[in-house]
Amino acid sequence: MGDLRMVPGIGAKKDQELTELGYGSLAALKDADPDELYVRASLKQGAPLDKCVLYAFRCAVAFAKDPAPNPDNYRWWYFCDENSKSKKGK
Repeated sequence: MGDLRMVPGIGAKKDQELTELGYGSLAALKDADPDELYVRASLKQGAPLDKCVLYAFRCAVAFAKDPAPNPDNYRWWYFCDENSKSKKGK
């Protein structure tokens, strides 16, 4: 089990997806673009993936960038489009 599983919401399947996309560790994920990861994963699947995958990728990248992440602050639903919009308005 790699360190990607430290991210809340990243289980075996998303860990494998990220690794197959070339991001097998938190260090590798720091400079990733979660929207690009989502598009690449969708293309690999041959169809658009559920948006919760995008939100999980956003969460994972933010977690990777945080030098001292508190897992309680990293839930995929905090990275939904609706939540992102409300945060931008503040």
